[in-house]
Amino acid sequence: MGTGMMTGTGDRWPLGLQGPAARPFPWTLSEIESMMASGKLTASDLLEASSRAIGDLEDPIGAWVSLALTRAADEARGLDRKIQKEGALGPLHGVPVGIKDIFDTAALPTEWGAPTKRNRQPERDCALVARLRDLGCIVIGKTVTTAFAYFDTGPTRNPANLAHTPGGSSSGSAAAVAAGMVPLAVGSQTQGSVLRPASFCGVTGFKPGFGVLPLAGVMPFAPSLDHAGLFCRTPSDMRVAWRALGFEHRSRALDTLTTIEWPPAGGIGATMRRAVDAALAKLAAEGVQVRAVPRPAFFDDLPDALFTVMAAEAASVHGEHYRQHGPLVGAKLASLLDQGMRIGRREYRAALATLEAGRARYSKWAAEHPIVATPAATGTAPRGLGSSGDPRCNAPFTALGAPAISIPAPVGAGQLPAGIQLTAGRGQEAALLASAAAWHRLLHGNARAHPGG
Repeated sequence: MGTGMMTGTGDRWPLGLQGPAARPFPWTLSEIESMMASGKLTASDLLEASSRAIGDLEDPIGAWVSLALTRAADEARGLDRKIQKEGALGPLHGVPVGIKDIFDTAALPTEWGAPTKRNRQPERDCALVARLRDLGCIVIGKTVTTAFAYFDTGPTRNPANLAHTPGGSSSGSAAAVAAGMVPLAVGSQTQGSVLRPASFCGVTGFKPGFGVLPLAGVMPFAPSLDHAGLFCRTPSDMRVAWRALGFEHRSRALDTLTTIEWPPAGGIGATMRRAVDAALAKLAAEGVQVRAVPRPAFFDDLPDALFTVMAAEAASVHGEHYRQHGPLVGAKLASLLDQGMRIGRREYRAALATLEAGRARYSKWAAEHPIVATPAATGTAPRGLGSSGDPRCNAPFTALGAPAISIPAPVGAGQLPAGIQLTAGRGQEAALLASAAAWHRLLHGNARAHPGG
């Protein structure tokens, strides 16, 4: 594969790639839908553009653990023949998609980012992949995940700056979309594994409410907390994907949002704080009513309860594998499982009760504060690949099972991306997506602009 084009010191990979050696995927999902319907694009065109971008950009970024481009080209030709006979299946017909390597796929191994799961080959697609295939998506490969979707990092680099992490655990999916290799990718989140990589890489990451996207055929980590999610370039693209998946999407953008001091524990880096504050000020100047309120006390109980539930459930799911393979599962996961095995039933049930109480209180509070804006991460992407970042900004809303989305904040030239986390009450995905798309347009002027700028 090609090495692409680098500038400056050799570790800078700017968003908005330029030059013949770096040709990212050129179309938004909205453009694909209209151009496919009018016959101006074919599934083969889409697959060729994605394959070319991967060839240009994959070597320095490392977003993929496996690719099936020859098979994908055959599928694209088959879809084109189907279009000629029947017309397009819908908005995602022919769209190349990347799948995080904890989602089972019958045509490709699903190895959970773990050396102890090498050559694991599922017999069938998981429910979400099967649904995407039914909609005409072309699965072109499996994206890199951190080991067992926890904190033991992988090789993927941030397309915004190769010297920095893309975040985790959905590192490959975020990077593949940010680099323009695919317009859509699948990820998962148990704490912050969709929204944090989206923030770090300058794309849109969306985690609907708990249980909304199916998890059948997906590696479990902590079943009370696991969510499936999606990555796109912009919130407008995410609305296209959401509509295609058959969910309610008819909603108007709200004209008010709430801010609270965030996160419950720890602080926010100065660069992230400036980016979020500037974005909120711009929204206010554009007529959005931004109101700051005290953080409700129930939020402060969530981090410890989430950790207890996560550790206990992860130990229940993966403890036997850990006993067989020891530190090969990853040093950070091993530490978590050791802690989880020491959690008693009473402590676990008390933590679950805390989460349930928080969800009940949040439901009432969210009725008065339909959308909340907070930083999507404690800072911009850390330098190096030793850490995938801190999930404290995302984990409380994951614990609540609330829908959440990270949208890129405007940042200056040469700066790392920063994301704004927008969250809503359970069942309010349509309003959240409509508001995110409208506010993204206010922030960026041109919603088609490449993410992060």
